[in-house]
Amino acid sequence: MLLGILFALTTAGASEPQSVADLSAMKCQKEFQAFVKSKSWDSEKIRPHVADSYKQTAYRSLSQNIGQWIDIKLEDKKSPDIFHLNDSVITHYSFNSTCSLVTKNEEWPWHLQKIFTVKTSEDWSNDDLRKSVAAGKKGMIYYWSPRFSYSVFDLPRMARLAKKWGYEFTAVVDPRASQLEVQGALEVMLKKNSKPDKLNRALASKSYFNRNVSTDLYMRSGLNHFPVTYIYNKQKIHPRWIVGIMNDKGAQNMADTFANELAGK
Repeated sequence: MLLGILFALTTAGASEPQSVADLSAMKCQKEFQAFVKSKSWDSEKIRPHVADSYKQTAYRSLSQNIGQWIDIKLEDKKSPDIFHLNDSVITHYSFNSTCSLVTKNEEWPWHLQKIFTVKTSEDWSNDDLRKSVAAGKKGMIYYWSPRFSYSVFDLPRMARLAKKWGYEFTAVVDPRASQLEVQGALEVMLKKNSKPDKLNRALASKSYFNRNVSTDLYMRSGLNHFPVTYIYNKQKIHPRWIVGIMNDKGAQNMADTFANELAGK
């Protein structure tokens, strides 16, 4: 269960998982444990996450459903905070001074609402992600940004390799980038190739390239660096992802490892 993992881990620092002893001063432990036990959250995907302060320990746990995440924040001498994210809806669970459960719905922070709001029919959302994964095929999502040149120039290579390796290929772009930035980056990508082939021309001809408004990819560290590559297979997306650029062999090994793990191999 999630609690067994959460409280059995040892720590080397504030950003790492803590042990039972390290959390002995946390308030409302009994109520917190009872609450977590009542939920069907996926225990295997829990991982330490970036905390709000050095005094806090944070965890992020992916549920079995795309778009649903659980963030847990623990701190000595304070009661736990649990945030259940369901697409754009946040349910905040906390405990008052008598350790009674308090439930409150909250909105995404305004700066994220501004970014992850559907503006055109070409925007790529959680629903598009669900549709791709639900097809059951083996696929690759390449998340790029015109502000990260390596992610621009590696786009055609990854599109070719994905096809060669038998992966469905989808490219999505940083939602903070303007249409002019996207167009300009794709035009530079085309000019960089002295003899652009059909694939390069097809990529560069798109004024939009699936502007990503999927909050699920955001929760998968989707704005921290570009490119980021996600692998899905057998109607599941892998809980890990590929950050940055790798050579052909390394990228294939990593992608196939993820795809095979999702297939139970």
